[in-house]
Amino acid sequence: MNKKLTSLILSACIGCNLSIVNNVYANENINSVSINQEQSINKNIPQEMVKITKAPTIKENFTIDKNISIKLVDKNATEKTKQLAIYLKSVANQDKIIFGHQSDTSSHVRADLPANGSDVKDITGSLAAITGVDTLAIAGDSKFATTKESLEHFANLSIEAAKQGSLITVSTHFPNFSSKNIIKLSDGTYDFSKCGFSDCGDFTGSAKDILPGGQYNDRFLDYIDMIAEYAHRLQEHNIPVIFRPFHENNGSWFWWGGEHMSEQDSIKLYQYLVEQLQERNVHNFLYVYSPNGPFNSEKDYMARYPGDKYVDILAIDSYDFYYDYPATYSDNFFKNMQKSCEIIHNVAIKHDKLATISETGCGVMKPDKSNYGGLLKENNPILGKQWFKRVAQIAIDNDMPYFLVWSNDSDNSTFLPYKYNNEYGHEMTDEFIDFYNWDKTIFANNLNFY
Repeated sequence: MNKKLTSLILSACIGCNLSIVNNVYANENINSVSINQEQSINKNIPQEMVKITKAPTIKENFTIDKNISIKLVDKNATEKTKQLAIYLKSVANQDKIIFGHQSDTSSHVRADLPANGSDVKDITGSLAAITGVDTLAIAGDSKFATTKESLEHFANLSIEAAKQGSLITVSTHFPNFSSKNIIKLSDGTYDFSKCGFSDCGDFTGSAKDILPGGQYNDRFLDYIDMIAEYAHRLQEHNIPVIFRPFHENNGSWFWWGGEHMSEQDSIKLYQYLVEQLQERNVHNFLYVYSPNGPFNSEKDYMARYPGDKYVDILAIDSYDFYYDYPATYSDNFFKNMQKSCEIIHNVAIKHDKLATISETGCGVMKPDKSNYGGLLKENNPILGKQWFKRVAQIAIDNDMPYFLVWSNDSDNSTFLPYKYNNEYGHEMTDEFIDFYNWDKTIFANNLNFY
C-alpha cells in the first residue's frame, strides 16, 4: 500500500547553531523533492480517478437484543449459529443494515493491495460486515492446482475475515456434474479445481442425474463432502455460515434454474442437499432461499420454495442493470425492489422466517458495449444518487438485516468503488464513505457479533 506523502513542518528559532540551520536547508530540499515526486505520480493517475475528500469516522458497536427466539431448520444447530439468527433479527428490529460484499478478502481492484486485501477496508478501514465466498472458488475455479489446496486457502481466508469481525456467507455456483473438467482421482474421489463459471451454464442432463440412483450422484455427493469439509473447518472456530445454495433458481442462466429444471426437481435438489449436509454433521449453517427478482406476486416468489423445514432465510437476488450505452438514470430498479421486498417481507411473517437482500449490484453497459458487469470507470448514471443508501433503506423498511453487493474482480468488473492510491479513487468513493459513515450501517469493525 502506498504511504501518503506528507510535508515536513520546519521551525527555526533565534540562536540556532549552524548544523541545525544546515539540517533545515537539507529537509527543505527533501520536502521539495517529495512534492515534485507527488506531482510526477499524479501525472500517471488515470484521468477518471477523482480526489478523495471524505474520511471514514469511528463507528459505535452494534448492541444486540438477546430477548429474541427463532426456530431454525437444523435442530442441532450450534449455539453460535442460533446466536447469528438472533443477531440478524435484532438488526432488523433496530432499523440497522449490515453491509456485505462478495469475495471481500479474495478479490480487489487496487493493484498494490496484498493478496488478501479488501477494497472495502482500503476505503473505510473495515472489512464488509459479511464476506461472501462461493463453492466455485472453494473448489478451485481453475486457479488452484487441486480442490484440496483451494479449500484450505478459502477456509483460512474465511477464518481470518471472521477474526476481523466479518460474518461469512457461501453461495454455490455448482458445475454441471457431467462436466469433463471434473477429474476422478485414484482414491475414487473427485477434483473440481478445473471447473469454471462456464460449467454452471452447461444445460445438458437433468436433476435425476445427480439425485440418488443417478449416473453422477457420486460426483454430487463428493462435492457436498467438499462443502462439509469447509463447514467443519469454520465450525471448529465457532464460525456460523449463511449458506445460499441454488441461488437464482428461477432464472435461465444456470443449469439448476428456469426452463432447464422443473419446479419439482428444483425443490428436490435443495431438500436433498440440506439433508446430506446435516447427515455430514454440518450444524453451523443458516439456509437461504434466493430466487432472482423482481417479483409481482407471492405465488411467483414461492414457486420453487423447498419448504419451511429447509429454509431459514427468505431472500432475493436482483440487479440494477443498464443495458444501453450511454445510460440514463432510471428509478425503476428501486420501485421494483421495493415491491419485491414488500412481498418477501409479508411471506416471511407468514412463515416465521428472516428475510433479506442476498445479492445485488449496479451494472452499466461499457462504452465499447462489451458487457454490463459492474460500474463504469466514470460517468455512471447512479453517480450522486446515493445508490447504496437507497438499497439499504428498502431493506430496512422491510425488516431485512443485510444486503450483499457482488465482487470487485477488476476495474472492468467492479460493483463497488475503489481507491487508485491513498489520494485518488473511483468517482463514487466519497459517496461510499458517506454510506459507511451513516449511523444505520454496520461494517465488520462495529458488528460486535463474535
